[in-house]
Amino acid sequence: MNETDGALVTRARGGDRPAFAELYDRRARLIRAICFNATSDLHTAADLTQEVFLRAYSKLNSLREPERFTPWLAGIARQTCREWRRGKLRDRKLASPLPDGWEPAACDREVDPRVESLREALAKLPERDRLSLQAFYLQGLDAEEARTAVGLSQSTFYRVLVKARRRLAAICRQLEVRS
Repeated sequence: MNETDGALVTRARGGDRPAFAELYDRRARLIRAICFNATSDLHTAADLTQEVFLRAYSKLNSLREPERFTPWLAGIARQTCREWRRGKLRDRKLASPLPDGWEPAACDREVDPRVESLREALAKLPERDRLSLQAFYLQGLDAEEARTAVGLSQSTFYRVLVKARRRLAAICRQLEVRS
């Protein structure tokens, strides 16, 4: 039987690293989605996801309600992304410049224009709508997990999903007309 997040948090607080690894496995996709929303860059989102989990691990004892691990973690992700946007994390990175004549490798695979349109449409949604859609549809969380991750009541979560789908459909229609 799967342990609850709260039980895993309790074990991780006691030094059980596999328990925290399980929490990471359960929530990394959601946190990566939150970070991608803020950065629009997969590599930066992956780096920020690691930063979020490092911060969470170091502050695990400050979590008052272990069962609320997911919304707590999402809050850390939002704060980390705000700091990144303000430049704190970007400035902390010590990146060495590429030698003269070196260029980053271009991605060989073509991006489906429909996927790009969907990304563009999602980016135009308010954060709460975008995160609700991503948690429920793209991350595959069940409704209870998704609403907890986004920090909404059950009834509010369902209302947000309905409105977000309508807004997304309208934005997609507008993008289609422009193309």
